[in-house]
Amino acid sequence: MSQILKVRTTKQFKNRIQYGYLWLFSNEIDKKDLPKEIACVEVYDSKDNFLCTGVYNPYSLISLRVISRNKEESFNKYFFKRKIIESLNRRIQYGFDERYCRIIYGESDFLPGVVIDRYDNIIAIQFFSYAMELFMNVIIDSVVEIFSPDTIVIRNDIHQRRLEHAPEYKKIVYSKNSNKNNITTIIEHLGAKFLVDVYNGQKTGFYYDQLDNRKYIASLVRNKSVLDLCCYTGGFSIISSLNGASNITGVDSSSTAIHLAKENAKLNKTKVEFIEADVEDFVSNSKKKYDLIIFDPPSYARTNQDVKNAEKKYYSMCNKIIKLLNSEGIFAFSVCSRFISQQKIEQIIQSCLLKNKLKGFILYRGIQSLDHPVYLPMKQETEYLKFIVVQVYKS
Repeated sequence: MSQILKVRTTKQFKNRIQYGYLWLFSNEIDKKDLPKEIACVEVYDSKDNFLCTGVYNPYSLISLRVISRNKEESFNKYFFKRKIIESLNRRIQYGFDERYCRIIYGESDFLPGVVIDRYDNIIAIQFFSYAMELFMNVIIDSVVEIFSPDTIVIRNDIHQRRLEHAPEYKKIVYSKNSNKNNITTIIEHLGAKFLVDVYNGQKTGFYYDQLDNRKYIASLVRNKSVLDLCCYTGGFSIISSLNGASNITGVDSSSTAIHLAKENAKLNKTKVEFIEADVEDFVSNSKKKYDLIIFDPPSYARTNQDVKNAEKKYYSMCNKIIKLLNSEGIFAFSVCSRFISQQKIEQIIQSCLLKNKLKGFILYRGIQSLDHPVYLPMKQETEYLKFIVVQVYKS
């Protein structure tokens, strides 16, 4: 960056940056002499004390994301390579196969607003922060030097960018091969193989974040009938089949996801019935009962304004789903939203149980896997996935 501009916080600003918080909101920055476009800036308090360097977006409620508290830091390829290598080494320390995991998880890896997922020789990068695109080229160069991938895909086709007033798009920015139409690969995950469409799949193609929760479900499924709702490409279904489930049904509304799920069943030589259907319609009309039901819907609460409607929808769906459980059946419920608390999820399930004159025991509480680490100074912002498993009994 050739020029770094200077901004100041308001007099009312309470310095959470010193405790590791990495966001400043629009009402915390003095409006005088602010850049009119995204920019790299130095941040000073109202008494002209240096606080940090960060990226500024005048169009976002999260106006500034902190990159460094070291005034002398240079944001060159060495800086970004160091950050990525440090994050990679943490994954290795945590026991991950570094070929198949999330390498950078934004604020938790001190590259705010940036996500990097590795699918062996294909790398997917997302910029949740529009302003961090100022460093896109140097981040791409760093990824090439560290991983020597065949392909790098930018997956900026995400709704969160609307909050940044940023364009939504996807494109291949690096490729060793001439064939750019088929960006798919096979990954290894908990002893299974999965075909991943990195260019067209949901998020960046695969939900790495459910690893620990899939591992727990695998410990429960032997000789059980399993229903996997919102199954996507068959993550829970395939793992259940490989771990001894007696029969498995996976349901998803996406024809593309169901096609890949069926390919994954063939790839693993497992028998799973995958059905393309609206999940709510399927649940409402099903006459069959199951020993274990997994419900892993897309986020119903993308913003704080969505919360009330999301809670109503979760309640409606859970109320229908538990009616499909056999006696002493198990219900696994996943919520992918930082705006819905674990406590609220448990309240929703308890309300459904009471309505149906049932009782239950919590067997397991889970969050996202450690390649999506929860950063304690920003726990609420970085802990988004909640997963609860309840065994249900008649009252």
